[in-house]
Amino acid sequence: MIDNDRNDPDRRRISTMAMAGGGALAVLLVALIAWPFVTRNPIGTPNGGANPSATSDTTVGRTMPAQQAAESAVGKNDPAGQADATGGRERAIKQSSQPLSLSDQARSQVKNVISRQNAPRVQQAQFEMMIGSAVPGQVQLQDIPPEITQIMNGYWGDQYVLVQDKLVIVDQHTRRVVAIVPGVA
Repeated sequence: MIDNDRNDPDRRRISTMAMAGGGALAVLLVALIAWPFVTRNPIGTPNGGANPSATSDTTVGRTMPAQQAAESAVGKNDPAGQADATGGRERAIKQSSQPLSLSDQARSQVKNVISRQNAPRVQQAQFEMMIGSAVPGQVQLQDIPPEITQIMNGYWGDQYVLVQDKLVIVDQHTRRVVAIVPGVA
């Protein structure tokens, strides 16, 4: 008896389709494995200057990049907002993170005011330098001078600490970072 299955055109077509499908599956598998190595992952990168490719000594550990110059619109414009049990204010502070908007002249004025203060200063922050991050209770804070609130047009009643050369403004109700102003200390 002669095996006619090998000469059957339907069987050859099915075999060819199976081989093509296997090849396409192999290409997709290789692409899936290579994808993280050839693309930049913007997920988790906050607005306001965090650079995942740069390391910074102003952040605890090495898991999160430090924001360089950022502010929270909620923290700046709603200083009387109270913390609640649901964490709504904390989320609003973090979600309203944006690049710092401060002219060179205003930065110079802030630097001048800070130079006249006996401000608490730390070399290494014991908290993440990110908008919305919690500042531990053991970190000494000082009330922000009214001159700075006028220059920056916000942050009335908030507090601050100097970390290296950065002014870190902290929300008075939640102890969350609401602004990071580099080059003023």
